[in-house]
Amino acid sequence: MKLARLLSWTLGLAVAAMCITVAAHERKEVAGLDVVFGAEPEPALTGEKQFLRWRFLSKDKTPFGDIEEMSATVKRNGKTFGPFTGRMAAREPGVVATQHIFTAAGEYEVTLTFRKKGDATVHSITFPFKIADRKTLEIP
Repeated sequence: MKLARLLSWTLGLAVAAMCITVAAHERKEVAGLDVVFGAEPEPALTGEKQFLRWRFLSKDKTPFGDIEEMSATVKRNGKTFGPFTGRMAAREPGVVATQHIFTAAGEYEVTLTFRKKGDATVHSITFPFKIADRKTLEIP
């Protein structure tokens, strides 16, 4: 009986953790691809090295790595920063990343522009995200 409760409780925690992880990432479609966006590590904090990441998936949900000319701009309070060159993650097919250190907490928006290999069309996709103040997690 105790084992059954423990397994039920463990399964419940695992499902809750998966829901939290999924909720932290946004998904959109562009150029016939599914794109999942997120910041890593999470939570995204001021003063920490932060990666903005886009995972490209084909309609059959396999990684799509035939992306080139990747460039991102970040917008906050109407001011645009960048462009920042996006790079394919070496060990993760279909993942594009940019690296940043944010100095101000708040609401941001990032736009990634890219081309599919062999296609002259430039595509763009925009996602909102938040940066939290690191001090809210610090214990004096």
